[in-house]
Amino acid sequence: MTYILLIVLTLSAPEKESKDIELRITYSNKEECLKASKKIDFSFKFPGKEIKTKSECIPKDASKGNENLET
Repeated sequence: MTYILLIVLTLSAPEKESKDIELRITYSNKEECLKASKKIDFSFKFPGKEIKTKSECIPKDASKGNENLET
């Protein structure tokens, strides 16, 4: 089964609204997708700004509301 690694990159600053950038990368199996997702999650803060990512593996044919999602 094909999985999609969904990566959400959030850029935020105190006086501004947060911006999200969404990336999708296709993987041929669940194990590869989960391995990649663990390497991507991070948070970086510096004066006045923050960058953080969140990732999850989604079966290609599933909707985002699926209860079988893994991060």
